[in-house]
Amino acid sequence: MGSEVKPRRGRPKAMPDAKRREKIVQTAEKLFVRKGYAGTCTHEIAAQCRISKQTLYRLFPGKLDVFVAVVEAHRMKMIDLGDGYDNLPLSQALARMFMIDMDQENYEIRAGFLRTANAESLQHPQLREILRHHGGQKALAGLKDWLDRQCRKGRLVIGNTSMAARMLLDTFTGAVFLDALGGFSWTGREERIAHFRQCIDIFLRGTLPDKDRPACMA
Repeated sequence: MGSEVKPRRGRPKAMPDAKRREKIVQTAEKLFVRKGYAGTCTHEIAAQCRISKQTLYRLFPGKLDVFVAVVEAHRMKMIDLGDGYDNLPLSQALARMFMIDMDQENYEIRAGFLRTANAESLQHPQLREILRHHGGQKALAGLKDWLDRQCRKGRLVIGNTSMAARMLLDTFTGAVFLDALGGFSWTGREERIAHFRQCIDIFLRGTLPDKDRPACMA
């Protein structure tokens, strides 16, 4: 009998660049949280992603470019405007927008990056500008647009949507930031969710049209 011929293994499929970029951003975010921006090296990011430094530099010219991508991705973890949630009750829309029911592991990564990035931005002005331009400003603009649209639809009544957007963003990002500074002081996910639901309720009490307010809120 002839010996069996084992099929040759083909070359492993190359990972698409989009997937590589996503992996790099996820890995870098965790390293930035654990070691800080200054303490994280590009060779360490590449090693943990199991790619060469040449591949990393082809996708991101330098560490600062990786940081920009992490900030962009982090913004999407802080506020997700999605498709606008125009068909949802406002309380549900805001809960989804600020992802208040995020699991604890991802919440701590999100909060940890916010804490680390803001702390290091005090020493590195270029980081502060990146956080402002790619993080805060874009989040505020998107949130203001959403509030403007809800006002045009008659779902909310707000005199100054720019101020309201900043207040909302401060309410949620500020709470996450302070929680991270305090070593995650909420007893658990349920207490955190309850806190944010109360924040949403208080915000809506002041912005719903009179005709939509429950009697207890009038």
